[in-house]
Amino acid sequence: MKRLSLRIFVLAVEAFVVASIHPASAQIVALGHSAVHGNVSESEMWPAVLERLLRARGSQVHVTNAGVWGETTEATLARTPSAVPDGTRLVILCDNPANDVRHNMSPVKAMQNIAAIKSQLKARGIRVIDVWGTYMSIWRQPDNVGRDGRHLSVEGNKKMAAAVVGMVR
Repeated sequence: MKRLSLRIFVLAVEAFVVASIHPASAQIVALGHSAVHGNVSESEMWPAVLERLLRARGSQVHVTNAGVWGETTEATLARTPSAVPDGTRLVILCDNPANDVRHNMSPVKAMQNIAAIKSQLKARGIRVIDVWGTYMSIWRQPDNVGRDGRHLSVEGNKKMAAAVVGMVR
């Protein structure tokens, strides 16, 4: 019995060491406002679709949707340290000054905030991909805009994920 217990203990320690050296999943965070959070069901939002596409390619990744509806760039900057946990390897940033302007804030300051978000993440050794241009290209295509006229439709979210999957390595 002691021998079996010892064997189980050794196997558990080995599994822990291997898991520590080779983490089971890479952490990816999609960060921004409602362009990330979306106006569709959670499973249809592009970060969730992206995770499924990456997993279908064999990547054991988890994509966290850290989009907040109506958020300004100032608020995104303030919450970046908590929204992007240690161990994050990649942030997919999809943000612009739209909410700042709606709240009578300076678009110039908004762009400075976006630059500060990128700098903060890069200083932590986190790769940043800015996908705002990709989002807008998809948004401008027919049938990609949802009923609210502001956010991507289900089809638009699928196209966004398909466009971003090639940027993730």
